[in-house]
Amino acid sequence: MGPKISKKKKKQKSYRAKKLKKTIKRKRRSTLTSKKSSHQNKKNSKSNEKKNKKKKKRTNSFTSFDFKNKETNDLTLESDRFLQSLLSQEQPRNTPKKHQIKVLFLGCAESGKSTLIKNIKCFTSTQFSNEETIEFRDAIRENVLSNTGTLLSLAQFELKINFENDLLELIEEFNQITQSQKSTNRIWALVQKIWEYQEIQLIYYQKHKFSKSKYHLTESAEVFFNKVRTIKQPEFLPNTEEILKCYLPTAHIVMEEIVFNEHIWKSYDLPGMREDRKQWPSVYNAVNLVCFVVALSEFDMSLRESTGENRLRDSLNEFSNICSSPWFTNTQIILIFNKTDIFKKKLQKVELHSSFPEYNGDNSYHDAFEFIKSKFLDESIVGSYDRKRIQIYLVNALDLNSVSTTFNHISDNFFNSEN
Repeated sequence: MGPKISKKKKKQKSYRAKKLKKTIKRKRRSTLTSKKSSHQNKKNSKSNEKKNKKKKKRTNSFTSFDFKNKETNDLTLESDRFLQSLLSQEQPRNTPKKHQIKVLFLGCAESGKSTLIKNIKCFTSTQFSNEETIEFRDAIRENVLSNTGTLLSLAQFELKINFENDLLELIEEFNQITQSQKSTNRIWALVQKIWEYQEIQLIYYQKHKFSKSKYHLTESAEVFFNKVRTIKQPEFLPNTEEILKCYLPTAHIVMEEIVFNEHIWKSYDLPGMREDRKQWPSVYNAVNLVCFVVALSEFDMSLRESTGENRLRDSLNEFSNICSSPWFTNTQIILIFNKTDIFKKKLQKVELHSSFPEYNGDNSYHDAFEFIKSKFLDESIVGSYDRKRIQIYLVNALDLNSVSTTFNHISDNFFNSEN
């Protein structure tokens, strides 16, 4: 048994029901009246036939909705829905919505992913913040000190060089510098004096001979060695060129929104060190573009984290993982071969065959590149991904024109295929 309803409440419900019936009847009468008047107007004048039809349509459409009468929930609900449908059709014109795409920059450590993003920011007029500039300044100073230590380690442990007493004293003092003394004038004076020694510079210019060593120099080391007098100044802040040449390892995922060709690129710079690659899958969802970056110049170099393994072969393995990933079955993959300028110079000194015994061509730039490209497009690497869909670009990440041309082309191709 349900709860008992009082006579008073029954009367109230009966009264409301009667009132609702009257309201509905009134609406129907209004509709019939409008139909009759419309029918007579149609007979009286042929010239007003079209107007009467429109009037009839308007009457039939709106008589079901009494916008002033709020006595019934049903009518109010219908009117709200009707208004909502009208408002949804009234979208603002001449205000095109910017298309937002998600772009991943993948590749092994030091392939040039971060440099490409920095250069994209430059040609899209995206300014580096003060915090970023200070971070790059500190990284440049750290690069100089680290490269000095690397040169000295190469000299002492790889080449077993016996230096003259005065240089040896400088080296010993440098090695004894503590972390807290790295910002002092004395450390910069030591770096400057050490770099000026001819023996040290000769080691630097033969660095290609130590590509498989555990001691690695950054590619712009010489640039900053020659600017020590400027870099050590308290007021020093790097310019755009110096920021591009600065090496700042990516330790975690960095997302930046860049407005590019009237579209918003949500660019994800992913760390390339092996131990950090486990972070990659966390951003694999809903990706529009994958830009996989390969440093051509590293064909003879070993990994920092594993001296027995070749960097280019490591890139091949990672590219294979990306192509075979179910996350990217329908995603556009861009294969970017970076550091073409260094690659050309290195081929004049280093044989590709020494790192890839299966290569039988000459050491020309064209043949060497075609061989490397074929390795990346091989079925054993690409797997089930359609290799015809893979777009390939050659770029120098430090060259503004090279990067601008490449990414304008990538953008045009992507949005043209979307339309």
